[in-house]
Amino acid sequence: MNNVMLKLFSAVMHRLAVKHQVVALEQTISLFLKFYKKQPDKLFSIIVRFSEDSRWVLRYLSGRELGKFFEEKPVQIMEIWFKLASDDNLYVREGAAKGITYAAGKNVIDVWGLWEKAFSHPSEEVRQTAAMTLLSFIEKHKDEIHILPVIQHAKKDTSPKVKMIMEKYISPLMEQEDELIEPILDYQTTEELPLSSKMIDQVVGQDQAVEIIKIAARQKRSVLLIGEPGTGKSMLGQAISELLPVSKLEDVIVESGGSERNVPKIKTQPAGKAAPYIRKFENEAKSSLVAFRWMMGFVYLAVLFVMFFYYFTKDEPLFLLVGFIVIGLLYFASKKLKTNPAVQIPKILVDHTNSKRAPFIDATGLHAGALLGDIRHDPYQSGGLEAMPHQLVESGAIHQAHQGVLYIDEVSTLSTESQQFLLTAFQEKKLPITGRSLGSSGSMIRTEAVPTDFIMVLAGNVPDVDKIHPALRSRIQGYGYEIYTKTTMEDTPDNRYKLAQFVSQEVRKDRKIPHFTREAVHVVIGRAKEMSPHSKQLTTRFRELGGLIRTAGDIAVQSNAQLVSKKHVEKAMLKIKTLEEQMWMEVDKSRFSTPYSQLGMVQTLLHYKGIIGQVSKISLVVQSSEEVELQAPDWLTIGEQTKLEALLYQKGLFGKYYIQKNGMNQNDESEDDKSSREDLSLGILVASISIKKNIMLVDFAVCGHVDIMGTITGTSYFESKVKTAARQGIKKIIAPLDNAIDDIPKGMEVFWVKTVDEVEEIIVHQFGKIEAHL
Repeated sequence: MNNVMLKLFSAVMHRLAVKHQVVALEQTISLFLKFYKKQPDKLFSIIVRFSEDSRWVLRYLSGRELGKFFEEKPVQIMEIWFKLASDDNLYVREGAAKGITYAAGKNVIDVWGLWEKAFSHPSEEVRQTAAMTLLSFIEKHKDEIHILPVIQHAKKDTSPKVKMIMEKYISPLMEQEDELIEPILDYQTTEELPLSSKMIDQVVGQDQAVEIIKIAARQKRSVLLIGEPGTGKSMLGQAISELLPVSKLEDVIVESGGSERNVPKIKTQPAGKAAPYIRKFENEAKSSLVAFRWMMGFVYLAVLFVMFFYYFTKDEPLFLLVGFIVIGLLYFASKKLKTNPAVQIPKILVDHTNSKRAPFIDATGLHAGALLGDIRHDPYQSGGLEAMPHQLVESGAIHQAHQGVLYIDEVSTLSTESQQFLLTAFQEKKLPITGRSLGSSGSMIRTEAVPTDFIMVLAGNVPDVDKIHPALRSRIQGYGYEIYTKTTMEDTPDNRYKLAQFVSQEVRKDRKIPHFTREAVHVVIGRAKEMSPHSKQLTTRFRELGGLIRTAGDIAVQSNAQLVSKKHVEKAMLKIKTLEEQMWMEVDKSRFSTPYSQLGMVQTLLHYKGIIGQVSKISLVVQSSEEVELQAPDWLTIGEQTKLEALLYQKGLFGKYYIQKNGMNQNDESEDDKSSREDLSLGILVASISIKKNIMLVDFAVCGHVDIMGTITGTSYFESKVKTAARQGIKKIIAPLDNAIDDIPKGMEVFWVKTVDEVEEIIVHQFGKIEAHL
């Protein structure tokens, strides 16, 4: 019975293979394997016997299924694989390659140990089969085996079969591997710095995000990027497209729906094959048109001959009139026929003829038609002048991004309807194109489903998260990654070198400014420290740093300098003030004048909106009282007021205090300004001590938060605040120990404190002496 079934299965599989009925063949193979599933020894002997069969489909099946038995009889199976790898039939060799890669997934060390010699085998067919397996070994096992020497050897292979596989599949994949670039730490100008050509290596300060992006590209996962502007979100999105293989790209064609005119058909072709496919139809149409013209020319001549023959023989002008009428009718009939040719030429929707990398489509801000595709309006809808429906179809960004990356920044600006269609395209990996404009002639046209198998990269700021469609975000959470791009990175030598590389990148991208000297780079790094809200860290908001670099470069160009020097960057820092900073200075220039001091007044260092350093003057007047009470405007919250009253009571600083301050926009409720209001609490406390101790604070400022226990905690943008104080001529600062840094402006003295008691001690010992001297 078993032999009868085996012969039946073998005959059916052979017949289906000859007729190229792939689906039915795979179903039969699956049924065959299921039939012998409970007899593994029997199945193994059958598969070994298939390797000797004259029918290629059985030899293919043998090579493919032997991988399941490799661990039991590795040497015997590898001998069979080598024999099948040298087979004349390409399908048989592919079957062997599939079996080898399957076995490698279970035990790559043993498989590689026996198969590695195939790459230098005398047989061209065996080396081609080995090259087929390289793709799987590189993608899945490159860290487990020594594959690089084999790849280098295979690249030198002279066989056309091997060269085709290496050039089309392996070389592009290897170009995606990380480049090992030796850093030049003793550089003198940024021109000396080596840079990677890959976008992923140009992302600075987002190491964790880079690792996730590499995984997302390898596994085709979608990503949600949330973070502050200028932190590298778009670069991370573009980097994914660089890491994707170009071998899977497809051209998409739309053609006439035949009897169903309003349902155009969709076809896909391998990348670059759409144009030749269209040319066949164009040639047929051209041939048909030439034949039609010859035929009509013959008909015109025949009519003219008959017309003039009867006119001259019968001497009757009526024949001339009838002839001209017939010619006119034939002319209009031919125009009608030409507008409806027998051959309907298809249209290319997506063309990858010259694509050298997977598509990256930035769909930020696109309306529904541009994002999802649309049908153009046809003003000529009758009379033989109307366009065929398939010629009106226009692909959307989701279709252009097929097998690539669809990037959408500010995703919250998309309408709910567009987000729902986007979710459908993402889930189903296909979406028909239909007319989206009311009143358009294309509103009734709907194509077959167009492929939309893309990696979706959504980007936005933190407030945008709540505006993303819940189902869309859930899809990313379940099948992708959410990444928050950091606003700072550690101030380490490695990150400083990366910043220098960033300067070099910006110079080379701009192409209009000279390179920077090492000293100029150090000034840029100093600015990066100022822009960071945390001490001992550097900002990763590189868009703003890029503005500084280009401005410094422009100044150098204007002065005919060959390199951008330190002085050019320093001048640029004075020129690139933001609109808010310019308006701030214009409203009250006295805010930036040299401050004066008096009893009960203290200068507090603040930072407005994270961009403007300023000195806010806090003035206190006190009335005698056995209790502690603060009379302050709305800028002092109830929580801060209660905390300060408790601290003043604890320190024995009784009285009714009236508080006034200048500086800082009181109506702005941004997070940075809330932090600045917390900074004011230490200033109020110090002003109270100044009054009670009768000590005037000269050329002095404070910064930091104070909590209800009297502990001084760190403040944000400390380095920027220190430089603001230096520009204001302030010589002494009380600052939190948490913000302690070594880079203090020359001529300035900073007292690092941890508690309110330490603050009071410094005021008494440092400024009390000055008051006594005065």
